[in-house]
Amino acid sequence: MDLTLLLSSGFVKALAALFYILLIVFESYISFKKKKKVYEKNDTFINLSLGVFTSVTKLLIKGVTLGFFYLVQQHLALATIPINSIVGFIVLFVLNDLTFYWYHRVSHESRLFWSLHVAHHSSSIFNASTAIRGNFLHFLYRFIFWSPLVIIGFDPLLVVLVDEIGFYYQMWIHTEAIKKMPRWFERIFNSPMHHRVHHGSNALYLDKNYAAVFIIWDKWFGSYQGETEKVNYGLTKPLEKQTLFNVITHELNDIWRDAWLAKSWKERLFYIFGHPGKIARYKTVRQRVPIVQTPNETEDFGKNHLEMMH
Repeated sequence: MDLTLLLSSGFVKALAALFYILLIVFESYISFKKKKKVYEKNDTFINLSLGVFTSVTKLLIKGVTLGFFYLVQQHLALATIPINSIVGFIVLFVLNDLTFYWYHRVSHESRLFWSLHVAHHSSSIFNASTAIRGNFLHFLYRFIFWSPLVIIGFDPLLVVLVDEIGFYYQMWIHTEAIKKMPRWFERIFNSPMHHRVHHGSNALYLDKNYAAVFIIWDKWFGSYQGETEKVNYGLTKPLEKQTLFNVITHELNDIWRDAWLAKSWKERLFYIFGHPGKIARYKTVRQRVPIVQTPNETEDFGKNHLEMMH
């Protein structure tokens, strides 16, 4: 069985698209039945627009991605894993999911990467269309994180196709229409319940549940949190303007401003690559600095700043 031919034939994409449409219909039916407004015009427009931009970018960048992977394979591959091996496919699927977990975690815990992921979390509404709300710019570098799979020996085309399957899986977990899955499922796999937590701006839910398919990564690496309180969706500091351009660029603009006003290169690098939460606390403390300080107060304040930057 030629796995690459099967996965690239369009069958998987067509199946995913059909399921996605059915989810939206089901979600709309539930919202109508419960008289709860799930979709909002401007929010849905932004989601669908970003989905189109993402699809076009993925299509345009696929050649660059494969070219890079084949170059890596030619010079750095440690082995060649048979492309039609079922066992190899299963191992690749699991390792792909682990790769996504760490890529996703970096995208939350380093500000530069967060600036190109924050669009996905910038809405206070959570529905199936949120699944395709993302900043297309991250596809310009995202594939670099997947290069170790090619170095191990997996076929570049298969790596790309399996990564797409992981993306398709995540489409159905962006919904409130499905409250819980069976207990055995929730223990192993990511689900709408787990992913609602991930999209929460509640203090308890920040930087939790990064998984794509297997929630076990979060449980193993200490980033798991169950849904124990009502989820407040969106950012801890909501956007003042919900426009397509602002959703894509607002955090990049903030990084540029902070880096420009930084007092040192250490502070500048912290503003660019530091943890977004630590940066927010650091900036809050700076804004509270007394105008007049004694030498001791200034020294203590400086020490506290340096501690927050680590």
